[in-house]
Amino acid sequence: MSVDVTNINEAWSLVQSISDHIPSKTSLPNVIEGDFQIIGIADFGADEPDGEICWVPLGKWPDFFEQVTELLEAGYPGCIGCAGPGAEGEWNETFRRSQFIR
Repeated sequence: MSVDVTNINEAWSLVQSISDHIPSKTSLPNVIEGDFQIIGIADFGADEPDGEICWVPLGKWPDFFEQVTELLEAGYPGCIGCAGPGAEGEWNETFRRSQFIR
């Protein structure tokens, strides 16, 4: 996970929360300073990445932190329906991007 230097401590706190809520998860993200992204998984910048990366244009760290914290507290990934109805099917990044208003 790459975050702005001002969010480093909070990002490490989030990693610890993931570990606490999902003890079976043995591969946890590392935290480094940089543009906000989950390296190789999600990008939150203005520039569109390759189609294999989930893109949240202009996503903000506070929103991400809050959403992940709420999902963990709800029991994700073991809770049924806690991520909403759109989370139950297979993810289609190309289709999702086609829904953006440009």
